[in-house]
Amino acid sequence: MVAELIKENRKLKGQVEKLTARGTKAASGTVERGLRTIQRRVQKALKATPKRRKRRTTAAATTTKRRATTRRRRKAS
Repeated sequence: MVAELIKENRKLKGQVEKLTARGTKAASGTVERGLRTIQRRVQKALKATPKRRKRRTTAAATTTKRRATTRRRRKAS
């Protein structure tokens, strides 16, 4: 009975060690991936030139276009 318990204890200790090693490996992989992502973002920020933005139309230009359309409709009627 005692011999069986000792064998089972050794077996369980081995499983605990394997699982601990796997957990550490998985955690380090996650950390590495996070660091690579941060490194990529920093390099991109240092390299990148400012992007040009599209020119926005002014409110006056938009209303003028609408008025012209309305006038055309009135003339057509």
